[in-house]
Amino acid sequence: MKDTSGSFFALAISMTLLSGCSTHKASDSTDLSGRTEPVSMNSVVFTDYDLNRRWSRGFGYLEDGERYRLSLVQHGQRPTSAGTTEVYVVLRNHTDFDYQVEARTQFFDRDGVPADVRPIWQRLTVPANSLETYRELSTSTQPLQYRVEIRELGR
Repeated sequence: MKDTSGSFFALAISMTLLSGCSTHKASDSTDLSGRTEPVSMNSVVFTDYDLNRRWSRGFGYLEDGERYRLSLVQHGQRPTSAGTTEVYVVLRNHTDFDYQVEARTQFFDRDGVPADVRPIWQRLTVPANSLETYRELSTSTQPLQYRVEIRELGR
């Protein structure tokens, strides 16, 4: 009779590893939760799924929990001396290397209609384990709402 206890053990370990990997989602994941939420005004959204995704560290790591590359520290708007609106977003880099992203701001009037100029992607480098602030100015003096989109450079 052949001893199969070794191969059974290897199969059990393999299944454990594979089940632990199922919590990770690829950047092209079809999981649309979070992507189909209604658009909210005066908000910041990471359009690149991998940039602010949280995942379990999985098998082989000493520490368990959730990790992310960049996080939003704060955001808001304020009037400028010229009567326009300045939008700011403070980002925190949780990695050990500089992170290059692009951000753009879409301004809306009080009825939620796009206003001001067409948004343009601007490059921003968030230093390793540090903070960086993105700023955008409107060209209009009317009261505006905003939505900032952030993505990894080159996406």
